[in-house]
Amino acid sequence: MRTPQYCVETLHSFFSEHIIGTMQKLKEALGTSVDMTVYRKLRQLPYLTSYSHQGKFYTLEELADFDSFGLWRFEVARFSKQGTLLKTAQTLIDKSENGYSLAELRSLVGVDVKETLLNLQRQYRIYREQIAGRYVYFSSDPNRRRQQHLLRLDEKPPLGASGGQGALAHEVRAAIILFFSILDERQRRLYAGLESLRQGRGGDRIISRLLNINNHTVARGRRELLERDQQIGRIRKKGAGRHPIKKNAADH
Repeated sequence: MRTPQYCVETLHSFFSEHIIGTMQKLKEALGTSVDMTVYRKLRQLPYLTSYSHQGKFYTLEELADFDSFGLWRFEVARFSKQGTLLKTAQTLIDKSENGYSLAELRSLVGVDVKETLLNLQRQYRIYREQIAGRYVYFSSDPNRRRQQHLLRLDEKPPLGASGGQGALAHEVRAAIILFFSILDERQRRLYAGLESLRQGRGGDRIISRLLNINNHTVARGRRELLERDQQIGRIRKKGAGRHPIKKNAADH
């Protein structure tokens, strides 16, 4: 008895008409009861599996119309350029301007992400911090996380601002992030110390959390500024370089 032959074009025609389909629908279209037969044919067609509904839906890559976040919804099914919900959540967080809270990310992807975020955190693929009473998720990359963190905190009034001033304009926030990112170690320490002074009581702790640096580093920068232990344009330490020539009494 000859083995039944299944044509991949049958699946292509199905997707062209229905756009998405479940495994059961694909088996019916091919006339088979075997999941593996469908998978073998799908591998011949670049396809996608939904990140919603536990991967229940399938479609072809050529049919997906992704938005700027790399997401696409058709009827009840949701798809991502990244494939799985785990990869999708990590990519969105890594590329975000100021991180995501659970509610923000859930609203964006349209499905529950609580377990997904916990798994990513356990694997150290994202970073979680509590801000204003809620958890916010940032990139695991320290430099990227610092920028996201600053922008997230700048949604509130800027450091040292009075309550009526509101948040900084987006362009100004972006300039601050750029400025901080190009500072060297010494400059960052002094900048942190300056912002701590502007904050007043508890400033060291606030700024250390804000800039993701050690509390002692902030305190050291603050002390250096208060003691004026820096000189503009000074390269050598005190006492370095040529000694001044002493004039003899006869020269007067």
